[in-house]
Amino acid sequence: MIEIIPLNGSQSLHFENYDQLFDYIVETENMKLLSKRSQHAQIDWSFSIYPPKQVTTLYTYSSNLDDAISEAYEEGLPLIEICAGNYKQPTYIVNTPNVDLDYLRRKWSLDFCTYYDLIVKDYSKIFMGNLPIGRPDRLNV
Repeated sequence: MIEIIPLNGSQSLHFENYDQLFDYIVETENMKLLSKRSQHAQIDWSFSIYPPKQVTTLYTYSSNLDDAISEAYEEGLPLIEICAGNYKQPTYIVNTPNVDLDYLRRKWSLDFCTYYDLIVKDYSKIFMGNLPIGRPDRLNV
């Protein structure tokens, strides 16, 4: 279990895992975008995966081509766009089979929490580290 503790005294939030935390942050940031009610509104925190057809559009209309955009376009691969605090400076990663999406999502979520002064307590690491080795019904003492 993961607990998010705001330093401003707000109520803590609890998540079963980092996937739930990631989904919550994405949903919250998307709601911020919708509330701005502007065609050109941008959000500073986003994590997007573009399929190859959208990469083609990015490649065609982008004024500043990132190397990853070019590579994804040329190879016909999906592209990951990560905005972590500033939508004007996204990070692009070609989504190959070697990319660890779970790691990237977890890191992005933790960076978000750090940026907003949220304390993250990951209880799964505490409990997993204390599990005995061997039969689950007996303690190895």
